[in-house]
Amino acid sequence: MYEAFNNWSYENLGQWHYAIGYLIVLLSHNWPIMAALAASFWFGVKAYLWPTRCNVSWLLTALLFGLVYEYDKHIATELHAAVDFLFGAEISFWNEPFHRLVGPVITTLLLASAIGMLVQSIRLSILARRARRPVAVVSSHGRQV
Repeated sequence: MYEAFNNWSYENLGQWHYAIGYLIVLLSHNWPIMAALAASFWFGVKAYLWPTRCNVSWLLTALLFGLVYEYDKHIATELHAAVDFLFGAEISFWNEPFHRLVGPVITTLLLASAIGMLVQSIRLSILARRARRPVAVVSSHGRQV
């Protein structure tokens, strides 16, 4: 049945639907890192053209969110395998603490730092917007100049 469907789709549809299916899977699995990369590029350009503390803060926020996603998706898995390999039978008592360290502890620290940077970036954006507003100058007699 499956082979018959493949033959029919190859003869009648060609190969374009495989490419579309691959793109759908690629986007649905990796949209967070794509969004973080796009934001990093955008804020990187802004930080390069207008190097303010606010723009650099937004750049670091986007990079941290990308790092959190990649750490949780790829790096932590590799570190768990390395912990299993390094802490075998002789020193197996280190195995569980290191699994906790490379798993939830580092992920939580990275996520907390990314959220902290997000809060800082929002705060700096609000303060920068307030600083751009014209301030009314009041004379010593109480009238606006």
